[in-house]
Amino acid sequence: MTHRFKKTAIGAAALAVCALLGATMALGAASKPKVAKATTTTAATPRTPETPLTGSTLTSVTAAAVAKVGGTVDFATTENDSSNSAAAYEAHVTKTDGTHVTVILDSSFAVLGVEAGRPGGPGGPGGPGGPGHGRGGNGETPLTGDVATKAKAAAVASAGGTADFATTETDNGNTAAKYEVHVTKADGSHVVVILDASYAVISTETAPAFGPGGPGGPGSPHPRH
Repeated sequence: MTHRFKKTAIGAAALAVCALLGATMALGAASKPKVAKATTTTAATPRTPETPLTGSTLTSVTAAAVAKVGGTVDFATTENDSSNSAAAYEAHVTKTDGTHVTVILDSSFAVLGVEAGRPGGPGGPGGPGGPGHGRGGNGETPLTGDVATKAKAAAVASAGGTADFATTETDNGNTAAKYEVHVTKADGSHVVVILDASYAVISTETAPAFGPGGPGGPGSPHPRH
């Protein structure tokens, strides 16, 4: 074998080895498993349900709200979604001119703010029966002034506990029914007291809790409708 032939053979062998290595590396790259990129999902923080106020807390919130804006408190709850971290309670009020406001208070019953345009009456936005709080929506309206006072007094005298809110009654089977008062009893249970135009009790119906999101309260279907 001549020297020139040996160089040619060696060169060809080297080229063959390079080609083989290249094919091996390409095959390894193609067969290498792909690693999925990890994704992080942040769970949404559940919203703490607001609950209806009762007893002395309800009394204090009602007094503070009425002292600030006048009118009648339709219902009051804890406050969990205000932009003010000091907010502890909210009272939905129908003012004497028929407009609606929500009064926001801190844990010491000091008024932090008053928000307009959130009706507390059935069928209005933000109130029972309306968007955001809905309940019923059968043309019932919140009681105010002397009518509300007498209806609530009659209901509490009959069922005990605390009157949460009172409205007209338009869909009861008894044609004499004029008003309905939602009451939280001393044992924490809830009833709806139906009265006639003279504030005489016609019936008392057991009802689910009135809290936001619960049956019968803001954010839910009416317990009897």
